[in-house]
Amino acid sequence: MVTDVVILGIGLILIGVLLLIMEFIHPGTFVVIPGTIIVVAGVLLLAFGSLDILTTVGGPFIVAGVLIGAGILAILFYSRLAPTHPPVASTFDTLQNYPGEVTVAVEPGTMKGKIRVRGEIWSARSDVAIPVGAEVKILGGQGVILRVAPASDGASPPVKDAPDPSSST
Repeated sequence: MVTDVVILGIGLILIGVLLLIMEFIHPGTFVVIPGTIIVVAGVLLLAFGSLDILTTVGGPFIVAGVLIGAGILAILFYSRLAPTHPPVASTFDTLQNYPGEVTVAVEPGTMKGKIRVRGEIWSARSDVAIPVGAEVKILGGQGVILRVAPASDGASPPVKDAPDPSSST
């Protein structure tokens, strides 16, 4: 029976280490905490396997307590290691006056235009035509559609200003 406990303990440690390696190879798979808990369980099984804790009256509660404690400690430890960054979610309020780049031409009076802002693609509308690749400035928005204008701020660069007001009515 002792050899079964040793084999099980070593097996748990190997599985936990494999999960940790998988997390380092492909970050974001969220297997660090389960991997840590499995390694801790394997080490505890090797250290205290001769106590036969699973057959005692309070044994399952002790095991559950140790696993929950290991999980809490792993969460606290890895949250210290994780880099902090601002939230990724954007609203048109937080993007106002932010620069963007047109990915699908913005035509006056339509909502078919698309722009890339901070790595996100947004639908866009404008009072003037804006070609693909042009820089835009965000004026505001409604829902998931941003209201944009050419970033040049001058009315002279867009040659299409004259026909645009008639097409936007």
